[in-house]
Formats: sequence, structure tokens, C-alpha cells
Amino acid sequence: MAAAAASQEPSFEALLSGDLDTGQLHALADRIAAGHVAAPKGDGAAFRKTLALAATSEAQRAELAAHQDSIARRIAAGRVRAVMGEPMDLLYDLARPVLDVMRGGMAGEANTLANRYLDIAPQGATGWALLPLYLSLRASAEGDSDLAESLLAPARPRLVVIGGLSGTGKSTLARLLGSRIGRLPGARVLRSDVFRKRLAGVNPETRLPPRHYTRRNDDETYEAVFESADDHLACGNSVILDAVFMARSERDVVEALADRYRASFTGIWLEAPEKDRIARVKARENDASDATEKVVREQSRRSVGEIHWHRIRVNRPQELIVAAARAALDRAR
Repeated sequence: MAAAAASQEPSFEALLSGDLDTGQLHALADRIAAGHVAAPKGDGAAFRKTLALAATSEAQRAELAAHQDSIARRIAAGRVRAVMGEPMDLLYDLARPVLDVMRGGMAGEANTLANRYLDIAPQGATGWALLPLYLSLRASAEGDSDLAESLLAPARPRLVVIGGLSGTGKSTLARLLGSRIGRLPGARVLRSDVFRKRLAGVNPETRLPPRHYTRRNDDETYEAVFESADDHLACGNSVILDAVFMARSERDVVEALADRYRASFTGIWLEAPEKDRIARVKARENDASDATEKVVREQSRRSVGEIHWHRIRVNRPQELIVAAARAALDRAR
């Protein structure tokens, strides 16, 4: 994986021009995370002073005050490192390239970059909640006061759930919708395939043997996803959940989560003929999903029960799929 990622590492020119695909964005996030692991511990008090000086607007100062406890916990946990000799929170450093991508008109790519970083270097729900502030402070430092202010505009938390059998394109749709939900960089995308790999202690693209795909593993994976979604909603973050959600009980849990936090809820169920789903899983490369043709055929034989979410056929052009999903989101506002 490391060798593959290295070959895809984007140049600075590609970053600014917008010529980035998902693999390159993942490689960039992996490289940033590796650099953070190697960086020595930084001075937390010095970083606090940096934040205090950087927060120049009333909105920024209010947001900074609201996050003082979580910043203190991050300092205690060693999240402040000496990056290029300067003490800073790891996410404050991440905010720089995320902002660069965002300001290049690539909000979706910025959301992908931020999500990938947290997939491989978990920072918790409070970490994701800090990103709008850190992005705002970075924007102010670059003289973009309008963007800095817009990044801190209030946004009601939303829970969007994308379900469907393997090979229906759930992760692709989640990536395309991520920046459209919540405060920028957008929604935290929680993918069950990534959580399964995390529980196994391996990188997302590492293939797991069949023993990791038992009913017990499935239950543990969904439990971890639900717990993370609960934490994010409690922090006021918007969330997209990406999993099969074949069981009615799993679908009921996520709807109850939205009710608990009075978050806007949208359930999307993707559908495609079996032959199309088989073709999609066969074409995957370097992906967190381990689904095979056998898995697709087994799922086809099982009942998913009544689906009352927005049902979208995906055996049609991508722009029509995204338009249908956006319409579903708009109806739930």
C-alpha cells in the first residue's frame, strides 16, 4: 500500500490546479499523517497563544472559547506536535492543505482529504468539530475574511445514511455528497468497511480473511459505527453513514440516533441489478471493501424487508444519481 500511495503522491501544482483523483487525495492524507507521527511533541502553551492571536473576529473568539476543553484534552493527549519546528495541533496543520484544496473550488475533494486523514489517524468527534475553526483561522491569516466568517456560520447537524447491497456505489455517492452537508469541510463520512479494518488493526485497503466476516464481526462493526455517529452528532457534526444496512434493526438504530439529537435525517437506499453490482465489485482496486462476486450473490438471496428510505436506481448516469440524492436531501431540510 505504501509503495502504491507513494507513486500517486500529488505534486504541489496538481494540488493547486485541481487535477486530483481520489487515490491521490488518499495518498496526500497518508503522507500528512505519516509526517505527523514522526513529528516530536510540541509546546501546548505556545500553541494556545498562537490560537489566541489568530482569533481576530468575534465569531472566531466565541468558537475558540467553546472548544477550550477539547483543545486542552488534545494537548494532554499529545496532539500538538512540532511541525516544521512550529508547535501546532495536528488538525491545525491539516487545515492548511484542506483550505488550499477548498479555495481551489474543490470542496468535495477537501472533504475527501479531511475524511481520509481521520480514517487513518482517528481524532475523535471533537477533532472533526474543531476543523471549521482551524480552517477559519487559516483563512483569516491569508486575508480571506469572508471565507473565514462563512466557515463558522451555524449549521444544524444532519444524519444522512446511504445503504444498499454491495456494489451499488454507496461510497462514491457519500464522497460526492460529503461537502454539501454541515459546516465545511462538510460531513464526517463513516464507512463500515473502514471501521471493520480499524477493529482488525489494519489499514483500510488491507484485505481481511473470511474469519473477519462473521455475524459477530458484523455486529461489532455496526456497533462501532453507531457509537462514532452518536459522538459526532453530540458534538454538532453532520454525518454520512455508508454501510449495507441490510437488517431492519440497523436502519431503526440510525433513525433513532437522528431523533435523539433532533438532527435532520435522510435515508437513501441504492439499487442496481445483480450483474451491475458484480461488475462493480470486480472492478475495484485498492479499496476498503472486500466484497466479492460470491458476497453479491449471497446478498441477492436474502431479504432486506420493507425499505421506506429514498430508493435510487444507480444503473444510470452518475449525474442523475447525484441529482436524485440532492433532491432527497433538500426535502429533509
